[in-house]
Amino acid sequence: MKRRDLMKLAPLALAVGTTPVIAAVKEETPVMRLFREWRAWDDFANAQEDDKDFENALEGRWEVEQRLMQTPSESARDVLIKVNAWTNFGDGDVEGCDPRLSMFWAEARSLIGGAA
Repeated sequence: MKRRDLMKLAPLALAVGTTPVIAAVKEETPVMRLFREWRAWDDFANAQEDDKDFENALEGRWEVEQRLMQTPSESARDVLIKVNAWTNFGDGDVEGCDPRLSMFWAEARSLIGGAA
C-alpha cells in the first residue's frame, strides 16, 4: 500500500477511532519469507546440544542469510529485517566493504536520501 492510499484511509480511521497502520500492513515480501526461514534455522541451531550439530545448523542459517541479503527490499521494514538477520540482532557488524552487503548499503542510502 502506498502512502497516498494510507492518506485516503485517514478520515475513516478517525471516524472509527483506529489507525490505518495495522490494516495497511503489506502482504509478506520475499525478504520477510527468507527472514522467517532464517529465524527457523537460528532457533534450530540454538536448540542443538552437540557442537557439530550446532555448527551444521549455523551453516544452514548462513546460506539463508546470504540469499536474504541479495533479495531486493520492498520497504524500509525489509531493510531493517536484513540488518537484524545479518548482525544476529546486533551481535555482529555490518561492514561497508563487504561485497555481500552492497545491495543492503545501496538500499539504506536510498532510504535516507540526502539526510546523511
